Amino acid sequence: MLRNTISYSLFALLLTGCTGLNTVSMTQVPAKRDNIITTNSSSWNFIGINFSNAFADQAIENLKAQCPTGKIEGVYTKHQTTGYILVFKREIIVSAYCNEV
Repeated sequence: MLRNTISYSLFALLLTGCTGLNTVSMTQVPAKRDNIITTNSSSWNFIGINFSNAFADQAIENLKAQCPTGKIEGVYTKHQTTGYILVFKREIIVSAYCNEV
């Protein structure tokens, strides 16, 4: 019984994580706010060592793909990191408005 309790406790500890908000930015919100677009992109790393920031470029490309002929305005960007024991997930969440020109 004690062995099962310890095993379940260790397993639950491995599943827990802590999320930290790194940065938030926002551009001026336009008067016309009809078409909202959103995207996110993430990257995993071990013990906080980052080898590439290409996931940020992927978020930009995803946003542009959702608004190919319009103008992207009112961009709200959130960069957060979630840590699990020795592994970290960096994530960029972006929302904006696509207004036709």
